[in-house]
Amino acid sequence: MRPELAGAAAQFIALSAALCWGTVLAQGEEKLIPGPGSTLTENQCKLCHELEHIRRARLSRDEWAYNLRNMRERGWPTTDADVAVIHEYLSVYYNRDQPAPAPSADTHAAQGDPAQQLLGANGCTGCHAPDKRIVGPSFREVAAKYAGDKEAAARLASRIRSGGQGAWGAVPMPPNPQIQDADLRRLATWVLEQR
Repeated sequence: MRPELAGAAAQFIALSAALCWGTVLAQGEEKLIPGPGSTLTENQCKLCHELEHIRRARLSRDEWAYNLRNMRERGWPTTDADVAVIHEYLSVYYNRDQPAPAPSADTHAAQGDPAQQLLGANGCTGCHAPDKRIVGPSFREVAAKYAGDKEAAARLASRIRSGGQGAWGAVPMPPNPQIQDADLRRLATWVLEQR
């Protein structure tokens, strides 16, 4: 085999193995070091790859900034504010130039109202935003679609729990069986109030 083809074949095999291993890891419980911004970082990064990628990549502050900028240029749907939180978290807890501090509470997840906390903790904001489409519809679009529907909260809670595909396009929404019934009702009610 020609050397350039052998190199390309090796890269393809390595990428395939990484993707398969990432799928296996994503099915398990993987977490980053707890700290300010860890929950947001986990939820945003798990949209595209496994967290082991972060745990093994100890980069400098500038290298993390470059990587985050590169991901945004490739279409990562996030806000400047979230990038700032993620950059600070990665630069402190996954930096090769200094040891990580002791794990601490994730203050980003602890702030805000209960519905906002649930949205962040369950990765909802990785695909949905209040007023614009990201991967899925905005919360306002969902509220507008179900306006006046007396059964909307129950249907929406069921959709959040079971996931689905087709109501808003071809991209499926993953199921969320881990969310408790009371939290499902809180999320559904909050979404329907976003008119």
